[in-house]
Amino acid sequence: MMSWSIPLVALGFSAAASTPTEAPPVASTQAAPGQRAPAPSTPEAPQPVALAYQPKDCDPEKALRCTCVGSVGSAEAALKEIGLDAQTLRTSGAPCIQGDFDRDGNPDYAFPGASYGACNGAAPVRVIFTKKGLVREVQSLPREMSCFQLYRPNKKPGRDGVPATKRDALVDWGEGNATWFYRHDGKRWLATSHASEAN
Repeated sequence: MMSWSIPLVALGFSAAASTPTEAPPVASTQAAPGQRAPAPSTPEAPQPVALAYQPKDCDPEKALRCTCVGSVGSAEAALKEIGLDAQTLRTSGAPCIQGDFDRDGNPDYAFPGASYGACNGAAPVRVIFTKKGLVREVQSLPREMSCFQLYRPNKKPGRDGVPATKRDALVDWGEGNATWFYRHDGKRWLATSHASEAN
């Protein structure tokens, strides 16, 4: 009886295939004796909001254009959407109005977009709400504004039929048309229209 012997190599086996290989060493995360373990990386601290009027005595209740200069913290992307550059804000500034629109004791900042022309060009508006020096929220006004001013709390109705208010508000004075009044109710902006001819 004849026997056949077939080399293992012909069947696809080799000595190397059956030889176990060692896995590469895994770097240890434990510190060597006498050495401190590496400190875990900490997340970057949020940038504070630090803005000031230039000039400092600008009154947004009287002026149609007050300029704020400084840092808007984490609101940079929201302002970029309306054409405002963070570096420009830090150096030469942009039109803005500071108030406490939600009455929480922290300053808030309303920024019209780059197309704002102080009654000569309407622009979208972003409002930065802060808490303890940081951005808490950014909201948009429901309409573009052109004649943009702060309206301080007043127990009596104001000119052009603007209603009484207990908190800082924003007003867009109409020229022979309608005046728009923007008041924050603690959650969102409420816009009302008033005939400019009203007393």
